[in-house]
Amino acid sequence: MANKHNMAVCCSCLLCDYCRKGNYQHCLTAGINSTIGIWRDGGWAQYCRVPQDQVYALPDGITTEQAGLCEPYSCVSHGFDRASPLLVGDKILIVGAGIIGNLWVTALHHQGHRDVTVSEMNKSRLEIVKKMDTGFRLISPDVLSQEKQLFDVIIDCTGVGKVMEISFGYLKPGGKYVVFGCCPPTHQATINPFEIYVKELTIIGVKINPYSFPKAIGWLKAMGSRYVDYEKLGVKTYSLSEYQNAMDDLKAGSVSKALFKIV
Repeated sequence: MANKHNMAVCCSCLLCDYCRKGNYQHCLTAGINSTIGIWRDGGWAQYCRVPQDQVYALPDGITTEQAGLCEPYSCVSHGFDRASPLLVGDKILIVGAGIIGNLWVTALHHQGHRDVTVSEMNKSRLEIVKKMDTGFRLISPDVLSQEKQLFDVIIDCTGVGKVMEISFGYLKPGGKYVVFGCCPPTHQATINPFEIYVKELTIIGVKINPYSFPKAIGWLKAMGSRYVDYEKLGVKTYSLSEYQNAMDDLKAGSVSKALFKIV
């Protein structure tokens, strides 16, 4: 059994071309389809058995609460690598201020970025971002559309096809559009291929967290309570009996992430 100071991730078949090239996120038989706690037993079990190579020991200085955000940070760190280089001084737009957007806020600020705008339609969510005290510009989508500013990098954390269709027009020539939010397969977005050609734009997809847990652990330790703080990030812990309250709070935007703790 992995004790409370270890974190498990999704597995790989280790045999297909994708796995052997270090891209197990594309594995057709394992990868995201074998995530422990989702597709394999372990989500609410007191004990679970996992492959040893999928368990990471947490160093001293990282609390159990902070470790609870290691998995989403590992996804953000993979996205950071996919979008790199992200140059300090680039004009960056984060679309969507749920927990993933908030983690991007902390990661970018920690890496020295300051010219960052966060667009979110839910005012409660923007209030959560304010608590992080980054100095980033916080606006609503309607203000964004009126200003018609252009950005070097857009990080879409909404998972909404229509949002991409609108936001894609905010890219500067040579810009990058990072599709980070998990968009339903039924969503569609219409973009103009001529714009991609004439502006030399780049569209970057990001899927799960291949071999990025070590980097996420390093981030957690480096960022510490300045960034990885439940109150600042809008993360709230509930008991299982408070499940409905947690869902209601998430829908209202009063919390960015709900965690459940078995006492």
